[in-house]
Amino acid sequence: MGRRFRYGRKRSAPLSDQPTIRLAKRADVRTLALLSRKEIEQGLPWSWTPTRLKRFLNLASTNAYVAEVNGQVVGFSVASLGDARAHLVLLAVDRAFRHRGIGRELLEWQLLAAQTAGLADMSLEVRAANRTAQLFYASAGFQKVRSLPRYYCGVEDAVRFRLSPVRSSRRTLENDSPTQ
Repeated sequence: MGRRFRYGRKRSAPLSDQPTIRLAKRADVRTLALLSRKEIEQGLPWSWTPTRLKRFLNLASTNAYVAEVNGQVVGFSVASLGDARAHLVLLAVDRAFRHRGIGRELLEWQLLAAQTAGLADMSLEVRAANRTAQLFYASAGFQKVRSLPRYYCGVEDAVRFRLSPVRSSRRTLENDSPTQ
């Protein structure tokens, strides 16, 4: 629509607000863990520490993308792709960079990866009190399937969402594929 995203393409002059989506690298682990702590896990014990995230990213079933603006990581998404189903484990965008389509773009790349792999559905959990996230996922076609009492560290409720069948608005990986 209004925004045009770059996918790993280098340009001679940096575009001040053009997000670039790329595959996550090992060097990103600490930054992603800190962004998770700041934007997802606030008020809870730190679960996605650099050590845990590094182990998770090393799994063959893990798919992770990073959004950058002028070389600064401003968002990321992590999904686990199984034999039949996908699970969106983490998706965060720095508060200062929200409402620019970055979260939607990160979600679309995860959906396309799951769709390309032929997976039946994608699930995720959000805090029951996070109405903004619930509306975001509902707007992408996810349906609320159940409440999960005390899901987060035994202290905070969650809501599980599912998208079935998995579908992305993006048609192909060919032209805009994120780079390593």
